[in-house]
Amino acid sequence: MQTFKANLLTLAVLSAISVPAYAELANQAAEKEVEVISVLGKRVSYANNTTDEAMKLAKAPIGNVMDLIDNLPGINVGQGDAFGGDDYTTTISMRGFVIDRADQQLGITIDGIPNGGSAYAGGSKANRYLDVENTRLVEVGQGSADIASASLDALGGTINFVSANPEMEAGARFAYTSGSHNARRYYARYDSGEIFGNTTAYFSLSDSFNNRWMGSGSNGNTDRLHVEFKSVTELEKGRVTARVSYNDAHEDNYQPISLAHFKRTPRWDGLTTSWTGNPDNDQNYAEAWSTLRENTLAYVKTEWYLSDNLELDVTPYLHLQNGRGDWLPPFQVYATNANGDRINRGNGTRRVNYTHVDASGLPILDGNNSQAGAKRVSSYRHTHYEKTRFGTTANLSWELGNHRLRTGVWLESQERNQTRDWHDVIDPRVSYEFNNQPYWVQFDDDYQHDVTKFYLQDQISLGDLQLTLGVQKYLVELTRTDDLNGKGKDSIDSDSDWLPSAGLVYRVNDKVEVFAGYSKNFKAISDSILENKKTADLANLTPETATNMDLGIRYFGENFSFSSAIYNVKFNDRVVLLRYATSADGTPNYLAAGDGNFDNVGGVKARGFETSFDWRLHQNLSLTSAITFNSAEYSEDVLASKTTPAGQPALVKDYRKGDKLAGIPEKMLSLALNYNDGNYRAGLSSKYVASYFGAAKHTFAADGSEVWNRDEIPTHTLFNAYLGYEKALDNSSLFSGVDLAFVINNLTDKNYITGGSEGAYLIGAGRTASFTVSLNF
Repeated sequence: MQTFKANLLTLAVLSAISVPAYAELANQAAEKEVEVISVLGKRVSYANNTTDEAMKLAKAPIGNVMDLIDNLPGINVGQGDAFGGDDYTTTISMRGFVIDRADQQLGITIDGIPNGGSAYAGGSKANRYLDVENTRLVEVGQGSADIASASLDALGGTINFVSANPEMEAGARFAYTSGSHNARRYYARYDSGEIFGNTTAYFSLSDSFNNRWMGSGSNGNTDRLHVEFKSVTELEKGRVTARVSYNDAHEDNYQPISLAHFKRTPRWDGLTTSWTGNPDNDQNYAEAWSTLRENTLAYVKTEWYLSDNLELDVTPYLHLQNGRGDWLPPFQVYATNANGDRINRGNGTRRVNYTHVDASGLPILDGNNSQAGAKRVSSYRHTHYEKTRFGTTANLSWELGNHRLRTGVWLESQERNQTRDWHDVIDPRVSYEFNNQPYWVQFDDDYQHDVTKFYLQDQISLGDLQLTLGVQKYLVELTRTDDLNGKGKDSIDSDSDWLPSAGLVYRVNDKVEVFAGYSKNFKAISDSILENKKTADLANLTPETATNMDLGIRYFGENFSFSSAIYNVKFNDRVVLLRYATSADGTPNYLAAGDGNFDNVGGVKARGFETSFDWRLHQNLSLTSAITFNSAEYSEDVLASKTTPAGQPALVKDYRKGDKLAGIPEKMLSLALNYNDGNYRAGLSSKYVASYFGAAKHTFAADGSEVWNRDEIPTHTLFNAYLGYEKALDNSSLFSGVDLAFVINNLTDKNYITGGSEGAYLIGAGRTASFTVSLNF
């Protein structure tokens, strides 16, 4: 088992690599053609969109960077916490693909660096690496992605979060945010300006806190410390960029709920806020449902301009993670070996849950809990996550006549450990304080994950027509070693076939272009699959693939621009979680090794229409919008063995061909009106989400009849608003500028469901406000 602790000393050492004086590069970037970046995205052969500055202004600085993309076409972001401070319940859907606790079907990269997966157990979404203020923009490739994108989850596209560059002028900024639910945040950033004649850099630090938005008293909180460093060195023949981020977060979670629960109590998730002394009640104590994560990500990107038509970039990176997940089971576990002796490590051959000890402190295993001197007991369960991940991306671009050839490789090696230990609560009548020495270690598993990806692409320019042909391949090897229970080693290769892509862009004139694209996307089998699968079962599990086709048009006018696309997606060999380890309203299965069991369950077909526009109504006034129509359904029946209401086992359908895909909104509309005259700014935005089915899995009603496509999630429309004032001050002032910002989300205090998993949903946050004062020095 590997053990490490990322700390500020590590951060400082990693930062020292930011100015490699040995590099002899040349800065020809100004002479290179820059791709168009706007709300409508890049001029490429697949649908894509990009966030703009107004989308940042509409979000509180204390918020989650994932929220920036919520108003782009095809995308729906759900967060249990008012300020996005609960990774456990963060969900994203796009074109029928999702990121949630069970599925990771969308790729996330940070400046093109892979995030290491988005799963709760060992993954990290973009909020672990970026503050909102330090994010320049977010690029979203709906359906497809740039062929060089480094991700193992990009079935439905890739979301690339691009960090801001250092400022050319030296200066400092301090900001303080205060808001609803005891929210407070400190943010400081120092920009060096140009130093050494060719380098700019910045260092930032933020410290955030807010309580869970529902309940009062001890209702849990989020506490986050975040550090970033970035430097850019311009040399004679290229550029060197180095970046380090460090994030230390403690997040108390929200509980997914059923639709029936939401209708009963739309402002409470069932977690309690007062300690009762009864473990059966206190297992739902909000402060004990916790996610603790520490993440450090560092990279150095060197861009080499080898000649007028030959470019090379190489980016080595390192990611360290240390984490823990907490729960409060209302019992302790008595595990024994084959001889009946109690053990403190390993599953053993028999496990008994007990709730009381006798007057001598010995477990009462026969259920005679009313005997004299009996005392109640409970556990504090920790699941530990540790990861070391390092790799490199390398890309070569060669312009040869009317051809632009690109080739590249992505290499990564990852070592991850997952351990679970159980601690006895010292006195459950008083609090959940626990003994640091565990009384039982349930499992201790090491995972090795090795990735090789390579690609080749040719972009051919034929006058106004641009053709793109490409192919890529992934080689992925997974290994799990059981260090505790003697099950040995499980391994699986999750290699892809050759994955083709093709596209065209035809420029009708300076303002209009049409595009079409085809790509075959791939998601490797994740190492979490190995938690519950046996080696014999793995041979029948295949990686997921999806084919995506886009056809669209873009218009770039002086005051009005738009992009529209129709798409068709076929998703094959879908891997899903067939049995959850926790129910929406029931007691968690505390002894489950992972989230449940995974299997290939057929496929999905999706087709739809997306459009977005940006209309400048006046020099200082603009209107943006995004419209989504998505129709996704299961493409084949999936059979599973279940017990009927009569108590008889039967082979029944788990999913039914032609039914709607669960948990995916079919119709969405967002509108945003923004005003900015240089000093004053204001904005009003809204997002409409039509009703959709939250669950598709087969169930039996009380009368024995079959039920399909159940849980119709109600329609909702949310409104957000912001006001701001910015003013530069003269040289006689202590400060060089001041900025005031007020943001209010869910203006009408709407009750709504915001995301979650199939059959287990999240309650959306009520009205939330924040006020930020920023001072520039």
